[in-house]
Amino acid sequence: MNWRRTMIRLLATGAFAMLAGRAVTVHSVGATPEVVRVTVANNDLDAVDGIAPPGSQVELWYRQRTFREGDARNFSWCGWKNDGNAVRLGTATTGADGLWRLANIEAISSVQMFPAVASGSLCVGVYTELLPRVCDASGACTEWVVPEIHWLNVRRRSNGQGQASGSLSGAIRTAMAVADGPNDGPEASSVYDVDEDGIDTTLPGFEVGQRVTWRCGTGGTAVCPSITVHDATTVVAPDPEFPFVLGTLQGHASGGSVFAAAAIPRVEDLGFTVNVNVRVKGDLDINLGCDRASFFDFSVL
Repeated sequence: MNWRRTMIRLLATGAFAMLAGRAVTVHSVGATPEVVRVTVANNDLDAVDGIAPPGSQVELWYRQRTFREGDARNFSWCGWKNDGNAVRLGTATTGADGLWRLANIEAISSVQMFPAVASGSLCVGVYTELLPRVCDASGACTEWVVPEIHWLNVRRRSNGQGQASGSLSGAIRTAMAVADGPNDGPEASSVYDVDEDGIDTTLPGFEVGQRVTWRCGTGGTAVCPSITVHDATTVVAPDPEFPFVLGTLQGHASGGSVFAAAAIPRVEDLGFTVNVNVRVKGDLDINLGCDRASFFDFSVL
């Protein structure tokens, strides 16, 4: 597998492709495409952005299955959607800057990215593979390669802390988050609804594609994300909280990406539900415009 991304000099102009004032990293000809951002609106996949050789036609496919959330001892996979067969969502043309985008996916197919039910014991966790590929004139296509998720666990401790932990291998970049509401809202600035952490395994100190584990305690690659589960609802301004504690894990490789989401009920009954809207960044170094410097940008639409 070619994990190394290289800069392509645009001979026609004698300059590097630019996006938002910075050089854009693109793949050398023949390399497999990557996903760099995923947009979810009202729980469903809405758009996917990625990089590939300039001028190439990218096909985007996906597969989904469910799982029972838990730690390394009791996590378990459940059934595949569509018997595990990949479904094509559409095609996109890569620009001279090496970027491609498939938008308005909801109009093509309903791909639900978040659980319909919050449960720590049922097969309601949602696992999604996003599978981009490029095919040449002969019909030969690049291979799908996705990271492997080993487990994902969401819990609320007796002290009110919501935590997400998990483990994944085979990713160039990976990130995990826990949330009990969106990033934006009327609560005080000292209260945080989202905690996240991301790791780029191409950086010094890591091995490319190594197993990464977020653990609540010792023995992991990183400390698990943690937030204080609260309800700041008032009669004046209801706080836009989720009626659950949500854990999410993403991983990106050259040839495919994975996204897993699981939720457990909150102690409080907030009396209403909200849809999940989020931009999932797979590469913070690529500026796609209007993005916060975060891996999971939850919002209220």
